[in-house]
Amino acid sequence: QHLPLFHIALLRRYPITVIMLQVLAKTTTLEGCTDWSVDYLKYKVLLGEPVRIKCALFYGYIRANYTHAQSAGLSLMWYKSAGHGEFEEPISFDGMRMSKEEDAIWFRPAELDDAGYYSCVLRNSTYCMKVSMSLTVAENDTDLCYNSKMRFFEKAELSKSKEITCQGIEDFIEPGAVPEIVWYKECKPKQWRQTIERRRDTLSIKEVGEDDIGNYTCELQFGNFVVRRTTELSVTELLTGRPPKLVYTVSFQLSFRQQQRGNSRSPVNLTCSAFFGYSGDVSPLIYWMKGDKFIEDLDEERVQETEIKTIREHLGEQEVSISLTIESLEESDLGNYSCYVENGNGRRQANVQLAKKELMYTVELAGGLGAILLLLICLVTLYKCYRIELMLFYRNHFGSEDIDGDNKDYDAYLSYTKVDPDQWSQETREEERFALEILPDVLEKHYGYKLFIPDRDLIPTGTYIEDVARCVDQSKRLIIVMTPSYVVRRGWSIFELETRLRNMLVTGEIKVILIECAELRGIMNYQEVEALKHTIKMLTVIKWRGPSSNKLNSKFWKQLLYEMPFKRMEPLSISHEQVLDVSEQGPFGELQTVSAISMAAATSTAMATAQPDLRSTFHNSCHTQMRQKHYYRSYDYDLPPGGTLPPLSTLGSQHTYCNIPMTLINGQRPQSKSPRQQSLDEAHGNNAMLPLLPRETSISSVIW
Repeated sequence: QHLPLFHIALLRRYPITVIMLQVLAKTTTLEGCTDWSVDYLKYKVLLGEPVRIKCALFYGYIRANYTHAQSAGLSLMWYKSAGHGEFEEPISFDGMRMSKEEDAIWFRPAELDDAGYYSCVLRNSTYCMKVSMSLTVAENDTDLCYNSKMRFFEKAELSKSKEITCQGIEDFIEPGAVPEIVWYKECKPKQWRQTIERRRDTLSIKEVGEDDIGNYTCELQFGNFVVRRTTELSVTELLTGRPPKLVYTVSFQLSFRQQQRGNSRSPVNLTCSAFFGYSGDVSPLIYWMKGDKFIEDLDEERVQETEIKTIREHLGEQEVSISLTIESLEESDLGNYSCYVENGNGRRQANVQLAKKELMYTVELAGGLGAILLLLICLVTLYKCYRIELMLFYRNHFGSEDIDGDNKDYDAYLSYTKVDPDQWSQETREEERFALEILPDVLEKHYGYKLFIPDRDLIPTGTYIEDVARCVDQSKRLIIVMTPSYVVRRGWSIFELETRLRNMLVTGEIKVILIECAELRGIMNYQEVEALKHTIKMLTVIKWRGPSSNKLNSKFWKQLLYEMPFKRMEPLSISHEQVLDVSEQGPFGELQTVSAISMAAATSTAMATAQPDLRSTFHNSCHTQMRQKHYYRSYDYDLPPGGTLPPLSTLGSQHTYCNIPMTLINGQRPQSKSPRQQSLDEAHGNNAMLPLLPRETSISSVIW
């Protein structure tokens, strides 16, 4: 009841606890004047903008307004000082840029020299009261429309609504008028999305997103001046309702071993990390305890707790860590240590047990480890010995067809060099029989693969090297039967001459299967073969060990089948269908040589030139057999009695490719012939040009 009126006004403005502090701390009496020090409201303005400083006495310290004070005989005087408590001097108003209007001072506009403390004193002969207001004048930051120290701050939760108000513009709006406010983001005009509305002095965001983070500036025209206010909006996750989550659980046992010599021990470092959801402005709380004691209460300098470290932070959510360091572990340090993390929603903990632990290898542990080791050795041995069989079993039962190279016509291209007849031996006969009879027959007729064999399938369309490159490019695998004859006669040289073939080998476009039929060391050109192997990216070398490798259950065929493309089909049984000359025995017989084909081509050209009647029959017979993709050695042909062949030198550059019967090339007679065929053979056998000599049949390439 005995408080002055201004004290009653304080009770209305502040809580009672704050009022008591204000009365005790700020109320001082100097020369009979009550000084309320500096008001809590601080004025901040950008250079060149207008500002109005109101005397705070009429807005919180006394109940009377300026009009009532004047009618009571009180006068209002203004003073300025550079700092609080410093010398104050009266202000002289020029009425232009700085003027006094009732209970306020107007600056139109403010300048840097206007910064300082402004005191308003209300007094008469018996009454005096004083309060100060601070004014800060600053320039914009470089290339910005605001000063970062004069911004307002707002927070918004993700996906919720938020309103940003253009604050502190009440003094620049006429009563009842609708202000024309322009909003900017990061000092640039922005095309606002539909969920953002502008209402009077407010920017309303219906659903806040992460991209709404930034600085929003409102601009208002006041006479000839521009008033700007900037608010920084920060976005956070939704307020969490859960306790923190331990990211790294540190529950484990640490072995403690007393060193026999010396007192040096390695330090122990225990780190505890936790994730804190957004909990407002509350800082994360994470700490260590030993038993029921805080680390600070242990009175051990060796045991220290580090500061809380922020690992990462995003939208108000934080991952923090704290470490417990024991410089030298002693037996008294053993025990239970707990890491606690907590917020307003609860508390969680993780435990670390430091215990003395003796390492003992029991019989059971040793036996278990021994059994596991033995089993591992058995599995590795089994895999090493039967790797191919296991892979074939898996591929046959669970594998899928090899779709790599589906657009290619052949499964493999077979490259082999035939042996000259004058160099034949028992070993070379076995090699040639394997390469020309057994290998194609097993792969094609038993396993269903489609091979390209140049002697049989090559239809020349250009130069020889181009034809080989084209055919290899249409094959999924390249099989090279490497024999001493192949090495001596440089059968691989085509892979060095043809750029396309060499690129295919180097880049791994085609997988190469190299079948070595004999020991090649010491053979001429062997070093060049080894150099070729190193240039091939995808190369597999398989040893053929003579007739013992011809059995289908041998390791040779298993390894070859594993390297070939996988095809899911029923195996074909080897058929003895007669596809060759009836005079030959077995499914293969003696295959025609490349030299014979080339010589036959020349012979056929000569015959067609000399005898026009042969041309149509010869042409039809050749193309019919090419379409069948079989290598028949006998067919009908007509040779007029007394027909002669012109010399080879008169053939010029003509080329004709066709399958010619062996009887025509080698002068052989079939076993059973019709009278018509016998007459033809008599005419052919009496021809002076046949049989051909070996040197005449060697004019073609031997690289095939």
